[in-house]
Amino acid sequence: MHPHQYTSVLVVAYQALTEKARQLRIVFPFRDSNNAHRDKRKAWILKLRIGKPVSKFMRVCSLHFAEEDYFYRSKDFKKRKKLKNTAVPSNSWS
Repeated sequence: MHPHQYTSVLVVAYQALTEKARQLRIVFPFRDSNNAHRDKRKAWILKLRIGKPVSKFMRVCSLHFAEEDYFYRSKDFKKRKKLKNTAVPSNSWS
């Protein structure tokens, strides 16, 4: 699979969303816990330092990802930002 190919995003954030994130709706929902994504899910949890059980209702705010974790699917690139398949949160504020 090409690393820039869109994938459903897994995993979590456990702190309250910032007001900006709420307004822009820049969050990634937990979607999949199947075997194909198990390693990625573990990497996200470790990087975010989740200290409690992860639920399907948790989200990861886009602020946890670096700009290079995204790719753009259209000419109007800022409105079509997608998370790369290989993205792992790099910003932790726990």
